[in-house]
Amino acid sequence: MYPSDYPTAWEHPPTRRAWARQTTISILAFIGWFLSPWCLVFVLVGFLPTAFVAVFVIPICYGAYRACIQPLVISFDFRIRTLLRAYPWRLDETPYSLSAHPEASSTKPWFEFPHPERTGEHILMFLHLHYRTGFWDRRMAPRAKPELKAQLSPIWFAGDPRFFGVIAATKPGSDKAAPVPRRLHLLVQIGASKREAPIDVNPWQAAPEDLARARQAVGWRGPRD
Repeated sequence: MYPSDYPTAWEHPPTRRAWARQTTISILAFIGWFLSPWCLVFVLVGFLPTAFVAVFVIPICYGAYRACIQPLVISFDFRIRTLLRAYPWRLDETPYSLSAHPEASSTKPWFEFPHPERTGEHILMFLHLHYRTGFWDRRMAPRAKPELKAQLSPIWFAGDPRFFGVIAATKPGSDKAAPVPRRLHLLVQIGASKREAPIDVNPWQAAPEDLARARQAVGWRGPRD
């Protein structure tokens, strides 16, 4: 079956494997970043003279910083899983750019997804979350090599662009009839990253059933319609 033929993205076996691999790497990265400052301090105290303190300060601080933010990255991986369990994949030739969109005030990189209810209309989503964006930035750049841009054709999307969604790229070398996703990334609309009722961040006036699905997907709590 083609990825978009599954009732939800999570039922697509390669998607589950891609998520498991990405989350495992995130957890191992946290362990590595957490241990690296202590290892450096141990080496500094046990084997090197105090003259090397200045050399070790920056890597120790950076390792501590990455260890602090890595749990947030892991939490995003689990939010991605909840969305994959609620929405199916769409694989489309999605417009995107690193340049500011002429109809938006934000200057962040953007994607344009079809409106779920209005044919011919599109909804902008931005790369607001500053993690794992290097992969996307390099391929969205105007001067990116054709082989890199080709990896974003199509762009995978699971979610509701009025609130949130998961994007992915196609793994190079995978079968066109049975493509495999990689680089799962979370997109959220402004305000929708907070645990508010979706109706409070709903300028498109989504239908009640779509709001209910969004609330159920991420466990939103708050006033109902």
